[in-house]
Amino acid sequence: MRNIINQTKKSYREAKKIYNLRVEKIVREASDNFIYNRDYDTVLEQVNEALTTEPNNVKALVLKGDVLFSIEQKDESLGYFNKALEIDPYSVEAYGAKASALDILGLQKEALDCCERAFSNISENQKYLLPSLYDQKIAILIKLKRFEEAKKFLNASLTNLSEEDGSYLLSRYQGAIESICQQRKRKREKVARMALRLIN
Repeated sequence: MRNIINQTKKSYREAKKIYNLRVEKIVREASDNFIYNRDYDTVLEQVNEALTTEPNNVKALVLKGDVLFSIEQKDESLGYFNKALEIDPYSVEAYGAKASALDILGLQKEALDCCERAFSNISENQKYLLPSLYDQKIAILIKLKRFEEAKKFLNASLTNLSEEDGSYLLSRYQGAIESICQQRKRKREKVARMALRLIN
């Protein structure tokens, strides 16, 4: 009897593994269609097929949220990101996607919170996500006018990313951040000089 139960468990695990591989393949193809072809109808069909088979597939939920956001169904897309995070509250991809959506919607404080959660949950095998997360966080900090923090974070990216990725971010943000920091410094100095004149 015990042997039959063990055999049944083994068969179930093997069937589940094959089942999940099929869903993963569908999600991977849907992701490629989204990134390279922007064929939203096909992507939605594929993602819906994956979610019919495996409703709690976080990658499929995030991808569906991305597609819905792209076709201007913004509220519904945030619902899919939130559902993905309910299932996996440590999903770096879900936090990153939600941060992007919130940033575009002009909700930078909420976007920054999601971005920081993504950073705090990143694992060793997800390091490939770091360049886009650094890029995202620096851009959000600039929009929030937290330039000194953006500058520190840009410098941290040079230490934590490959030379190529760090150089890209440096070329993208350093000039703007330095220019704004210099303008703010000059403005503070001007205000200080005016205050001294008023005192004297």
